[in-house]
Amino acid sequence: MASPAQKRVNVVVSRLIPPVLLGVVIYASYAVTKPLCIDYLIHPLPSYNRGPRVGAGAAIIAIYYVLLIPMVVSYLQLYYQVMWNPGYLPLGEQKVADDENAKQLKRHRGKKRARKPDPEKTNQADADVERGLKSTAVGTAFQSDFGLESFYTRDVFVCQEDGRPHWCTTCCQYKTDRAHHCRELGRCVRKMDHFCPWVGGVVSETSFKFFIQFVAYTCIFCTFALIVSAYFTGEIRRQTGGVNPHWCVCIGLSGLFAFFAAGMTLSSVQMGIFNITTIENLNRRTAVWTLAIRVPEYLLDRLWAAESPWAPTYRMVSYPIQAPSSPTQPQTTNPSPGERHVFAILHTLPGENPFDLGSPLKNLQQVMGYTVFDWLLPIKHSPCADHSSMESHFALGPVVTRLRQEAGLAPPPENGAAVPRSPHSGQSHREKSPSEQ
Repeated sequence: MASPAQKRVNVVVSRLIPPVLLGVVIYASYAVTKPLCIDYLIHPLPSYNRGPRVGAGAAIIAIYYVLLIPMVVSYLQLYYQVMWNPGYLPLGEQKVADDENAKQLKRHRGKKRARKPDPEKTNQADADVERGLKSTAVGTAFQSDFGLESFYTRDVFVCQEDGRPHWCTTCCQYKTDRAHHCRELGRCVRKMDHFCPWVGGVVSETSFKFFIQFVAYTCIFCTFALIVSAYFTGEIRRQTGGVNPHWCVCIGLSGLFAFFAAGMTLSSVQMGIFNITTIENLNRRTAVWTLAIRVPEYLLDRLWAAESPWAPTYRMVSYPIQAPSSPTQPQTTNPSPGERHVFAILHTLPGENPFDLGSPLKNLQQVMGYTVFDWLLPIKHSPCADHSSMESHFALGPVVTRLRQEAGLAPPPENGAAVPRSPHSGQSHREKSPSEQ
């Protein structure tokens, strides 16, 4: 695990790399435009002893900058999202209070150092600090019920074995589906993919689309620069026996970045095809997802009816939590009418992804958008960044449909009832009983 010093170094390096990349692009543009196109093709220097090739030079300049524009625009959009809209989850109240206490403690210590310490009070002051730290640690470990409403008002959410959402002990907050804590930045991030020093921060649901566009455009741009530089370097070497140093540097840089960008493009597109993140891909073949799936109202009436013969084969959890026996055990008895939110706790099979929509195209559309312009232009956010649906935080696939049917939470298709709603339909989470349909 990285130390605090290493984390700070990673953040500093990630802030320094974007200006370096800007310098590389400026130098490559100079090397292609001036020494190659102008001094060699359009207006050849006397030392080259050859006629002008205006058409070739103009065509190379035009294609070069046409490819440069989408790469730069996508990077600027990506950088903006990473820096100012990274997709952080809000900090919990306990974490905010802890940070404020730490700042006050730091200011208090600074004032103490400015004055000559009193030997009789030094030990007492240190003891107060230790008690403050201990009380903070205890408060951080406790999982409050604040924020649960954003989970149990939906139909499905990712949970722990006890039915609660996953809890971040650092941010003191429940993590939404697919959120991950970034150690470098010390924050939980929605659908975090990876921490990328090349773009200055964390790539998440708000920036993953623009990251794919950037690395794809970079791969095309660098490949073109590599081909042009290599071709004319070979030509001038055959004719004069020498090489232009700017072209050689351009070959090295464009080849390195083209290879790197191609690998990142293929990897990112693969993540999009499977509808997973780089973090989720680490155990994709063995991961078991625990889901809290809403129990329809008509089943609840049958469940709690007097002398009901129907008994579920799965664990259930009821929200809102009332008088839990411990911070990690939700109340599972029947709440008052009108406030009943009951969920079945179900598990996927190893390697099953509940967010796989069953089609590579549908999965990619969740990241890139639904039109050709969405795929090509770095303007709109990914559809998966829209969490307005009351079904779940993210679109759900056939795995969840199967779990519902196997658990008896959805009417079977052979009875003539409708198959459960399509992913992210945005309809109400209340299921109708067969008699009402």
